[in-house]
Amino acid sequence: MHHKRCEILSVGTELLLGDTLNTNAHYLAQGLSRVGLDLYIQTVVGDNPERLKQAIRDAMARAEILLFTGGLGPTTDDITKEVVAEAFGRELVLDEEALGEIKAFYTLTGRLMPKSNEKQALMPRGGILLKNAQGTAPGCIMFSDEGHIAVLLPGPPREMQPMFDNEVAPFLQQYSHGRLYSKVVRVVGLGESQMAETLSDLIEAGTNPTLAPYAKNGEALVRVTSRAESQEAADNLIDPVVAEIRQRLGQRAYGVDVPNMETVIAQRLWQMGKTICIVESGTSGLASQRMQDTETAGTVCGPCLSAPKPDALVQALGITDGLPADEVQACAVLARQAAYRFQTPVALAVLVKGQRIACAVLVDGQLRTATRALPARGQDYYSTHAVQMAFDLLRLMITEA
Repeated sequence: MHHKRCEILSVGTELLLGDTLNTNAHYLAQGLSRVGLDLYIQTVVGDNPERLKQAIRDAMARAEILLFTGGLGPTTDDITKEVVAEAFGRELVLDEEALGEIKAFYTLTGRLMPKSNEKQALMPRGGILLKNAQGTAPGCIMFSDEGHIAVLLPGPPREMQPMFDNEVAPFLQQYSHGRLYSKVVRVVGLGESQMAETLSDLIEAGTNPTLAPYAKNGEALVRVTSRAESQEAADNLIDPVVAEIRQRLGQRAYGVDVPNMETVIAQRLWQMGKTICIVESGTSGLASQRMQDTETAGTVCGPCLSAPKPDALVQALGITDGLPADEVQACAVLARQAAYRFQTPVALAVLVKGQRIACAVLVDGQLRTATRALPARGQDYYSTHAVQMAFDLLRLMITEA
């Protein structure tokens, strides 16, 4: 069957105003990728009939499958179904099955169904009803004479997600030639542009699989994506490319398909049977928070201390002579004292002072430090890069061990 292109149209003025985060588009994009359908454009349009009509006409010129979220409610500003039906040349008729489902929902909740809810039971003639077990807005699939398909889904994510997973995704599978499979290589200590230069020939030559570099939260990543009929077939295409990427990037490539660096660290500490304590200043507790969010935190995380200024850490750790003025030396004192005070074989200390960041890592008595001056970017930027620098130093030390 002909491979079709998709486009997502998210309907709702609240999305344009920023009152509601458009998580539906994110969810649908991931779902279409799993099905193996191409998605090139996403559109957000308000509850305005003329602008929605224009958005639909534009989308029909680019794609064969249009997925809509929102605008299926009972009020006058819920216009998606009516406008799409007009654009597709389809008559809306009362669907008794849909009306019965809506009435049953109100009966279950012990309420009378308002007359306005009958509007939600209007379905396109010749279309497919998508039942909504979570609310009163059924979805539908309608077809145009030109071969376009419109999938209308409710706006609330708790209603939209199961409807897509259980009914829409299986329907769309018939239009896919193989699924999309991806693996992500995470990289630290190397910017996106430098990483892309190192991999430029692989990126430019990639067709199946393709390579896409990204920058994210103080690190870089490269996604390797293949279209294949099965996971095994995809692995045969992807794995040699991933191996080449890791060979070129060396220790900077810290993991494949791992969520973050702290997960890699926590897993390694668990394998080594070691615990870690963390002391930090100027980071708003970011290092501690990230480590404590890992699955093995209950086993590997010891006490964690965070304070806006280092003086509070000095007092809490019982350091009688104060800290050296040099940030690196101060971190070394903090790491050694924390390991002694809390009796953990691993200790990590992080300091942020304006644009200067420093860290010290102690593993079984072996100490390493790092420092860096950052450009003027703001406190969140400084904290993120300080913690990334400290985690990377710790990762390398325990990997060598």
